[in-house]
Parts: sequence; structure tokens; C-alpha cells
Amino acid sequence: MELQQVVYEDGVIAVALVAPSASSSLSSLAIRWLAPRPYQGRDGLRVEVTNHMGGETDWFVVPSTLAGAVGRTLVEQKAAGLEGFESAGFAALVRWLVDCDELPDAMSY
Repeated sequence: MELQQVVYEDGVIAVALVAPSASSSLSSLAIRWLAPRPYQGRDGLRVEVTNHMGGETDWFVVPSTLAGAVGRTLVEQKAAGLEGFESAGFAALVRWLVDCDELPDAMSY
């Protein structure tokens, strides 16, 4: 799997467009949990945590039947002011959604 463009990252998860190989122009939406970061507890001691995937941080491709909904939700959240988007990645996401007929190009986001 070849990472094409990171779309969003908030310190907990990341969303990107990926391709099956470097020579492929076929894109898919992928998500991964980021490495969990320990924090300092109330007692002052370091607390080690894990993520919902048991510490795994590999990218996984979102099934195409769900990817459009995830992509549209990201567009809505950016329009509502959510931060953490990469400018070039967001533009690539919008183009990908339009190309997949998941986001009509006449919508005013």
C-alpha cells in the first residue's frame, strides 16, 4: 500500500488517501490509530496507555461502501471548523469524492 496524501491528523487518528502500489492511480481512503502517548496521572506517575487497536498503528483501508460517508463527514467537519486537516490532502479528498460521485461538484461546501 502506498500513502498518497494525508488528509487529517488529530494526535489520535490519521486519515489518508492510499493506493495499492506506487504505480497505481486507484485511490482508497485509509485510517490508522496513531501511537498512544503516555501521560502524567494525578499522582504524578507516568501512565502508559494503548489505543483501541491494542497499540497497532498500521493503516487499514476503509471499505468503499463506507469510505464515501467518512469522506463526506470530514468535509462537513472541516466546514464546521474542525482543525487538523492538511490543505493539499483535503483538496485531494474533495477531488476523490467528486470523482467517485460521492460529493456532487455543485455542492457548496
